[in-house]
Parts: sequence; C-alpha cells; structure tokens
Amino acid sequence: MISKYRATAAAVLASLFLISCPVMGAGDEGSGGGEGDSNEMTYITIGLIVVVGGLFFLDVINSSDDETVPVETVSNQIIETGINWDETFPDDSMMITVAVSVFPGENGSETAMQFINVLNELAGDSITVYDDPLDLGTDSAVDRAIIASGFFGVDYLVFQVEDSETLQYGIASPDLVLWTSTEQSDNSILVVVEELLQSGVF
Repeated sequence: MISKYRATAAAVLASLFLISCPVMGAGDEGSGGGEGDSNEMTYITIGLIVVVGGLFFLDVINSSDDETVPVETVSNQIIETGINWDETFPDDSMMITVAVSVFPGENGSETAMQFINVLNELAGDSITVYDDPLDLGTDSAVDRAIIASGFFGVDYLVFQVEDSETLQYGIASPDLVLWTSTEQSDNSILVVVEELLQSGVF
C-alpha cells in the first residue's frame, strides 16, 4: 500500500509541475522577467524535481523488495523407513561361493548332487552353493579349485579324497587344502555336511 501512495503522490506533483510551467512562464513575461522571481521559480522547480525523483526512487526500491520470493531450501533429512536394507539387498561381494566336485565312482555325480542339496538346506545365508557338481578332471584338489575359481567364480571346492583307503572329504581353495574330514564310511551325507560346516573354513 505504501508504494501505491508514493506513486500517486509522485504523479500528482508531476502533474502540478507540468500545469504550473506555462503559468510561471506567463508570469515571467508579464512582469518583465524579474531576476528575483526567476531565481525563486528555479529553486521551486529544482525542489519539485528532487521530491518527485525521490518518490519514484523509493517506489522502485520497495517494489523490488516486494517481488523478492523467498527460496525454499530442502533439508537433507534422513527418513527412517524401518527396513533393514542390508538384509533385503545383501552385498554379493560378501557371499561365499562353494562348489562340489564330482565324486569318484559310478554314482559319483548323483552322490555329489545329493551332497549339494543337503548343503543348500544346512548352509547359512552367507554361503552360496553352486547348483551342479563340477567335473574338473583328476588333477589335485588345489588345481581343481583353481579351475573352479577361474571359470565359475568359486571360492571353495568340496571334494572327496581319492588317494585314501578311507572315505574322506575335503575343502580346497585356489591356494591349498584347508580341511580334511575324518573317516566317513559309516556316516550319511547329512553327517558329513554337518561336520564340513563345523570345520570353521566358511
């Protein structure tokens, strides 16, 4: 409202000034152009110009202030959802991948598949078991673990010890054999897998 009044006052003063100019000019001519009257009208004119200019200047400043729009800042606030995202989307890089090598003998592939199924049931969430038994030849357990790691991204390879008079199982990494079981001839696959998970390798 203040800027409106100032604009109105400025317009009124400017109108008065424009109207008075011919009158002042006629007065000067009728009086013979007195020097005192001329100086007086000059001061009045300068005063009117200063007042009108000042009112317009203040109106421009106030108008620019009124048009300023406050900027709304968005706060970087963390919203609690109650969802454990680490459990919902686990980091695959932390998962341990285990594969089972094909066991020796006529039914070695079927026995290895049974081993995988039991291992899947008993393994924790941090262990991923490769779906199928791997036929990696007859090289050493470490060499087979190297092949499994290079081609299938496997961290550990479960194998059956072949050069032993007893039935044993082992766990190998691409570096060395990490664990070998005790005699398992009289034990079921379930017992073997439980002992393997209790080895502390995983």
